[in-house]
Amino acid sequence: MGRIRKTRQQAWILAAVKSLRNHPTMEEVFEEVRRRHPKIGRATVYRNLLQFVEEGEIRSVAMPISPTRYDDKLAAHYHFKCRQCGDILDIDADLKDILEGSIRAPDGVLIDTHDIVFGGLCPRCNKEHEISNEGRQHGAEV
Repeated sequence: MGRIRKTRQQAWILAAVKSLRNHPTMEEVFEEVRRRHPKIGRATVYRNLLQFVEEGEIRSVAMPISPTRYDDKLAAHYHFKCRQCGDILDIDADLKDILEGSIRAPDGVLIDTHDIVFGGLCPRCNKEHEISNEGRQHGAEV
């Protein structure tokens, strides 16, 4: 799957993706690595993230109206993006059979991957929304 031996910089970058656990952007990975290793370059981080994606060590996740994110969870899963705070969470759902049975692709098209991003409010923002609505219902100012 991956290379047998990684450079120190590659190990730092991969460790940052895994430790951030929030589907980080390239910039977030760069900042995390740079905190510990100030001499690392942005281009080094970017180049290695692309290489890790190519080699299947991490996934790139395209988000609507957002920079590409990186994910170390390789098993098939979907994503949820909070419309208020922008947090991205993993969603486990077995939709493969449903999707494969209902997709009508043009003749000759081979679909071998897909990405679905659900949207709404994350638990924290939903709770804030509920508290805000309760205040309005009781005549309190928000």
